[in-house]
Amino acid sequence: MHCLVIGATGYVGARLVRRLLDEGHTVRCLVRNRAKLARHTWVDRVEVRQGDVNDADAVRDACDGIDAVFYLVHSMDGPDFADRDRRAVAVLADAAHTAGVQRIVYLGGLQPTGDENSEHLASRREVGEILMASHVPTAVLQAGIVVGAGSASYEMIRHLTEASPLLPMPDHAWNAVQPIGIDDVLYHLGACLQLPSSVNRTFDIGGPDVLSFRELILGYAEVAGLTRPLTVPVPLSAPRMISRAVQALTPVDRHLAKPLVESMAHDLVAHGDPPAGPPPGGATPYAEAVRRAVAGEGAAGRGPTDLHGVELVSEQTERVKAPPAVLWDVISTIGGENGWYNVPGIWALRGGIDRLFGGVGARRGRPGKLEPGAQLDWWIVEDVQDGRSLTLRAETKMPGTARLEMRAEPDGDGSRYVQRVTFTPRGIAGRAYWYAELPAHDFVFAVMARTIAGVAATRARRAAGTRGA
Repeated sequence: MHCLVIGATGYVGARLVRRLLDEGHTVRCLVRNRAKLARHTWVDRVEVRQGDVNDADAVRDACDGIDAVFYLVHSMDGPDFADRDRRAVAVLADAAHTAGVQRIVYLGGLQPTGDENSEHLASRREVGEILMASHVPTAVLQAGIVVGAGSASYEMIRHLTEASPLLPMPDHAWNAVQPIGIDDVLYHLGACLQLPSSVNRTFDIGGPDVLSFRELILGYAEVAGLTRPLTVPVPLSAPRMISRAVQALTPVDRHLAKPLVESMAHDLVAHGDPPAGPPPGGATPYAEAVRRAVAGEGAAGRGPTDLHGVELVSEQTERVKAPPAVLWDVISTIGGENGWYNVPGIWALRGGIDRLFGGVGARRGRPGKLEPGAQLDWWIVEDVQDGRSLTLRAETKMPGTARLEMRAEPDGDGSRYVQRVTFTPRGIAGRAYWYAELPAHDFVFAVMARTIAGVAATRARRAAGTRGA
């Protein structure tokens, strides 16, 4: 079959592409950043279309001539993540129906049996419902914690187990969960291609073990040959605070950790049979899935999308009353004499401090062309997607590596500015640096995001006024 994978740069998506190719299917990938695919060994075997899931033209183009679509993307952050998911999946539903796609496969999350639900799990369920109402036969797979080297949930378990011999745990950590190995997830996804066209429904998928989150941690310790940490129940339910703690101890940033922590408030157990029954040899037990992950086996082991080190993240999102092209014009001309749209004097102060430690200071200068390797003030350009995104790496002295990504995304009749700062710390000094700087850092970059959005909106208004005149 000719398959479209949306979410091919993610943990599951990258492994699914390889499996589909090995099974003889042809694969097209819709990606926002083409450069991220270059790290995969299979990149020369796939057709690549670049575009955002909110861009109706790009999604329609990607669906043209496709037999089956695998939809593997989720919004994980911001107060409007459910709205963004709703808009994106509506674009896909319309494009797939218009293109005559024969099958949609969506990977969501297991749902609690009661009336209560987390915002993220409810959003996953809503996405599945929209797809099943699209007039394209849809298989919605609902999975719990995915166990495999590089999976965010697995890495959270692994690093928490290794972090301390004493682990305070919220009382929700004793609720029931049903983990599933990555190899089983890929088997069930691929099996959906063989379903009759009359099948349009939800399937729960899971491994053979129903455990608590506490038992997941103790089980990992046993397989990995570690001392089992002492877990202490804490009568506390504060997902935001707990996700911050998870971020500090693991490679999982809080935008991923928060929905994982929220899901712990519910029993998440699979009901019913998977789409084509269990994998050959039966569903993979949790201990075996962990053993494969520890040994670097399972879905070909670790890959370039895996979480090898801690990445601390701060992100700002602003809705902009301007077309993406106008917003991109502001982003792409930042720096040099144009400045960084921030508190007056703040970058000069930062540069002075950097010079004291032998760094480049507040070096000024814009390159003739924005391209990888070019110097932009005290940043190095790492990636440019013209009209869409700019990624920079800081050259200032610090105990770690800092990157700044700025994106212009379509959003209805306007656009959305996404500004993401990531920091990979070196040792304890790096972590201490990040958290000591965080209050001032969040303030400075929040001002920057709001100012860039405001400048773009002002330019759009002036352009509209000029046309009107």
